[in-house]
Amino acid sequence: MAPIVVLNVAEKPSVARALAQVFGNTPGSRQSQSHRSGPAQIFEIENVNFPSLYQQGSGQIVPNNVRNEPHTMIISSVRGHLASQDFGPAYGWSRCPPQALFDAPINTEYSQEMQPLERMLRDLSRRASALILWLDCDREGEAISDEVRTVCIKGNPRLQSQNRIYRAKFSTVLPGEIQRALRSLGRINEHFVQAVKARSEHDLRVGAAFTRFQTLRLQKKFDGFQDSGVISYGPCQFPTLGFVVERWARIETFVPEDFWTIEMSIRLNGDGSVNNSDQNGNSNNNQQSRPIKLTWKRGRLYDRAMTMALCDACQEAGEAVVTSLTGRPKNKWRPVPLATVELQKRASKYLRIGSEELMQKAEELYHQGFISYPRTETEKFRPEFNHHTLIQSFQAVAGEFGDYANRLLSDNNFQNPRAGQNDDNAHPPITPAKAVDPQTIADPTQRKIYTLVVKHYLACCSRDAVGRETELTLRIASEEFVAKGLMILERNWLDIYQPWEKWYTGQGELPRARIGSRIVPTSLSMNAGQTSPPQLISEVELIALMDRNGIGTDATIAQHITTIMDRKYAEKDGNQRFHPTKLGIALVEGYNSMGYQLNKPDLRREMESECNAVAAGRKTRDQILGPVLSKMLECFKIVNAEVHKLDEAVARHFNHLGSDSSQYRVLQANFTRCGSCNGMTVLKQRTGGGSNRGGGGDSGGSKLLQCAPCSKSFLMPRYNREVRPGVNPNNQQEPLICPICQFQVVECVKDDGGTYFVCPQCFSDPPEEHGGDSTDFPCTKCTHPTCSLAKGTRGGDVEIFSCPFCASSGNSAGKVCLKRGQHGYRLSCSNGGPNNCQFTVWLPKEAREIVIDDSTGSCNRCSNPNRVVRQLKFIWKPGSVPPHYDRELCACVLCDEQLKNDMNIRIPAVNEVNYRRTGNSAGGRGSQSSNSWGSSSNNNSRGGRGNQGSTSWSSSNNSAGRPGRGIGRGGRGGRGGRGSTSWGGSSANGRGGGGSGGSIQCFSCGGPHYANACPNRQQQ
Repeated sequence: MAPIVVLNVAEKPSVARALAQVFGNTPGSRQSQSHRSGPAQIFEIENVNFPSLYQQGSGQIVPNNVRNEPHTMIISSVRGHLASQDFGPAYGWSRCPPQALFDAPINTEYSQEMQPLERMLRDLSRRASALILWLDCDREGEAISDEVRTVCIKGNPRLQSQNRIYRAKFSTVLPGEIQRALRSLGRINEHFVQAVKARSEHDLRVGAAFTRFQTLRLQKKFDGFQDSGVISYGPCQFPTLGFVVERWARIETFVPEDFWTIEMSIRLNGDGSVNNSDQNGNSNNNQQSRPIKLTWKRGRLYDRAMTMALCDACQEAGEAVVTSLTGRPKNKWRPVPLATVELQKRASKYLRIGSEELMQKAEELYHQGFISYPRTETEKFRPEFNHHTLIQSFQAVAGEFGDYANRLLSDNNFQNPRAGQNDDNAHPPITPAKAVDPQTIADPTQRKIYTLVVKHYLACCSRDAVGRETELTLRIASEEFVAKGLMILERNWLDIYQPWEKWYTGQGELPRARIGSRIVPTSLSMNAGQTSPPQLISEVELIALMDRNGIGTDATIAQHITTIMDRKYAEKDGNQRFHPTKLGIALVEGYNSMGYQLNKPDLRREMESECNAVAAGRKTRDQILGPVLSKMLECFKIVNAEVHKLDEAVARHFNHLGSDSSQYRVLQANFTRCGSCNGMTVLKQRTGGGSNRGGGGDSGGSKLLQCAPCSKSFLMPRYNREVRPGVNPNNQQEPLICPICQFQVVECVKDDGGTYFVCPQCFSDPPEEHGGDSTDFPCTKCTHPTCSLAKGTRGGDVEIFSCPFCASSGNSAGKVCLKRGQHGYRLSCSNGGPNNCQFTVWLPKEAREIVIDDSTGSCNRCSNPNRVVRQLKFIWKPGSVPPHYDRELCACVLCDEQLKNDMNIRIPAVNEVNYRRTGNSAGGRGSQSSNSWGSSSNNNSRGGRGNQGSTSWSSSNNSAGRPGRGIGRGGRGGRGGRGSTSWGGSSANGRGGGGSGGSIQCFSCGGPHYANACPNRQQQ
């Protein structure tokens, strides 16, 4: 029987190399090849013996009496996540309002960088009979395992059908750990996968919606944002920023207060007897005395007169009486085993290493086999963990580690580590994986981290430090004063943790004064002080707050901290403390003023709790996403409604658009009329800092209109060849005025010569009652009922149904929406364009208005769980429809046959409209260089002949004929010239339309458009 061929996939190339080395050292194995095939190195090792895969899958260790079998192991790796999720082209920044992203379809795709890896895995899986996934053993690792599994199943479906996909659980890449993992193979934790997917979808939807909202808003309102990229929002990064801003705000609003305290000191001999000193402190006996400082039990008072009165009473009393002296043993506990969050805090505090750099270097140490897996929440060791063997390995290391290991294993100094509270049931705590002299590690940062991990582990296995604490209490007048001291008896774990861990002893062990002794203070004084503000938040404090409030995971906390610095929301100084920037402060202040405190951890904590419930199997992904996203959508709506509060907060830190005249040059004075003061605006352009995507006139930067009397500026759309005042086409002296805000509109000329209009005020502050949202708002999107420039429709951004043309071509992102143009209302694809999807349904001109609003629901007949089809509301013109029609009608254009017949609504079939194609090579009849699309409906017309290099299309309606046949068969009609595109068709009487060289021609009216999109057909 041939050996089983097993594909092994690791998360990183270094782990793949370690696996290959372990497999290659298995007795009897032999390496057949090792090569780099494109994106990743591939190893192949034959005759690797371990228990048969077919007896594994439960995750339990296979008994030793189970016979080993030979396997051929193919090993390769990925580089983190293979796939990425994003919204389709129909949901680009300028193509939909941000609110639509809360329920927009999400596409899974492979980036150009990952496509070679995806192809490689598919190819390798075809050879394999089984798949073992060696990804990191945390939730993200489970999610990446799911991505690898999906790709491999595409290449070899038998892996799924025969249940031959296994999951290896390991914490180090040492041989013993790998061999143990091969004997305890399990399955992918589907609950973890769904928890990660739920969090990813939530963060994508919420983060993208808020990011687009605040970026578009601030770019239109304030200087400095037009060329600075996106102003991102993240459900984790914003609470992280909130902690930084909150501490800064406490410092800024801090008001110091004066306080007063009383301090006293005495002198005691070593045996505890009272030392009577004169006023100069000279002792009257021969014993060695020592000064002791005592603190006032009240601490401090904020009333100077009261403090002075109490101090005077104490001074008048003259002598203090010893009221108590207590002594008790005190231990300084050794640390609990090391988890990721604690490692980040200690590295920042002791080593001054930031959390992001720490995790990067710790990962490298893990891949090199120096430490165990560094992303873990576990703070307790399993009972079977062999501490003695690991400690014994350090006895051979010269220096501090070797000396302490010898001491630990002698004289009963070893003690089993304490158990912390947390356990992720996936990884052990972070420990050294092998014993080496730190000086042999070349990278200085890695060396420091390895040293910290070793010291912490050895300290965990030590005994607690032991000391004795004494407390002396004296009373004078009505006031009590206390002194404390500590003597360390056994240092134990403190010896290995130096110089970082210390035990403050204060005044040391205090002399044993007798109760009732009277002592004259050597000093008794009232001192003034002032409260001081807190310090800026340190990285240690920030990590602790994030961990306590569930912001991120042990694996992502460092990433979120780095993000707020990369986004210029906060800065970190040399003391590892964070200071918010004015942008970070402005955003937090703005959102706080709206009531929803997005910088608070409450919303994120709730989301993390729900994800934990999914990971534990108590809830499903769908059960948690709906309610959580609904809450965030409600929050988003409130933010949109109160956006002026964000403007006010940002205005306290940034200049309004156009206020810095040094950054702009005047292009034209007296440009257009202002709707607020009836004065004239000035057209300006930002000097430098811009780039022109489409060529033309925007290379110098963004343009704006400024009204000096109103102190307002209005950003103009970018990437236009020219902007000019909008005037009445019939009277060039008459300005075109927006009926909403009375501003003169501006005509924008695109690079291709096309034009469109914008109202400066509406473009800057889109009116919600007329279809405005956070995206750009040209007049074509406006729904104003009387303005001739307004071409928008109510509900025009809502998907009516998914585009059948896009679906047939494999593009699921197309959505059919309601549009309005100069020829009336139509349904068209969001991917539409001259060279893109041409799906179009013309709607009846008998409708005065066609809308989608709260009264229009979904069609029960056409909708199903995987597809929603929305109804339209038709508001008819008086006297334009048959008597049996009401003034308004809600109907589905796909299935309402009476509506389609009465109003001549025609739904195009997939083969009736296509992407525009132009032939460019000569060919005879039926040659490959000509393309034809034939369509007939109860027809029998004979198709015409396609000319050289042409594209022909035919359609016949209600005629006696038959479909065109064969490539090159056109409709019955005129011939296109050489290198042209022609469409011919038979109308009801069977006559063909004429061809037109080099253009599109409608068979119905001869116009330059597709026949199914002909506006004149509405009038037939």
